[in-house]
Amino acid sequence: MTLVSEISEFELIARLENILKLSSNIPDAQIKFAIGDDAAVITPNSKNQVITSDALVENVHFIYNQISMYNLGWKSLASNYSDVASMGCDPLAVSITLGIKKNQQVEDLEKIYEGFADITNKFGGTIIGGDIVKSNDFFISISVIGQNNHTSTLMRNDAKPGDLVVVSGELGSSAAGLKLISDFDRSLYENEADKSSKFIPFLTSHFKPEPQIALGRAILDFNITTCTDISDGLIRDLSNICDSSNVSSIVNIDKIPTDVNLKSIFPNDWIELCLSGGEDYELLFTGTKNKINKIQKHTSSKLTIIGQITKPSDPKISLIDNANNTIKFSQKGWDHFKES
Repeated sequence: MTLVSEISEFELIARLENILKLSSNIPDAQIKFAIGDDAAVITPNSKNQVITSDALVENVHFIYNQISMYNLGWKSLASNYSDVASMGCDPLAVSITLGIKKNQQVEDLEKIYEGFADITNKFGGTIIGGDIVKSNDFFISISVIGQNNHTSTLMRNDAKPGDLVVVSGELGSSAAGLKLISDFDRSLYENEADKSSKFIPFLTSHFKPEPQIALGRAILDFNITTCTDISDGLIRDLSNICDSSNVSSIVNIDKIPTDVNLKSIFPNDWIELCLSGGEDYELLFTGTKNKINKIQKHTSSKLTIIGQITKPSDPKISLIDNANNTIKFSQKGWDHFKES
């Protein structure tokens, strides 16, 4: 094993760049020049470009010994790709900055780049450069440029009273995965086959989420205008739509799609995991029943109607169950500067 402090910055860059060269990713023709000069050269031919940035900081967003470095690379880019998906775009270019500690192993950083390479191979996009700096705290900061050829992008600000509220996939699984690694002995899911099989979907959702790039395209193709991704929790992200659109919403908690084992494994926590857990990286959008049906016919993604947009009211988001009982819930979702 080689420590970062044992090689030069340029040797480290060369080793990380070699990981990308060994992958099968073919740069988009719009990327005229990527790594190797003072700046990358991009000549986009699309009608719209979007840019998003996100950072993961050790001991804030992840614990070093609780996630593989490969999965850390994958997940850090997946969170940015999810933002691109929520705009109805495809990833085009990626810039990555690493803040590294001198006692980190170079092989760990190479594993991170293997994760980067694999997710770009699967969902597109080219790593065009970035920066490496010495830091007391390990962090990964990523910016992604996305694009589409529509006349618009998906936004948060066009939800209308009467629209249905739709989510993709299943909610709460990533937060359940985090709860497993935080609260339980690892032997619970490493050594017991039955429990392990039930826990795997939660751990996979947490460590290796998949951005809904194709679904984002389909949503835009069928003239949906309002969408966001579920990164900070259903309640917070739906609140963002309501705030931007000046509307309110009713959500039926019994309609929220979950993994088949979530409620039995977490009988006291499943509602909180679904509503405020975050990092689901599914898409949340609003639209008419006719448009939603058309999207469902043209995508393999699981779509579930969980509520409806209403006129502005207090509370902004009302929760009910199948019996139309009002559900009280105080958790709001992830916020970097406040307790959730």
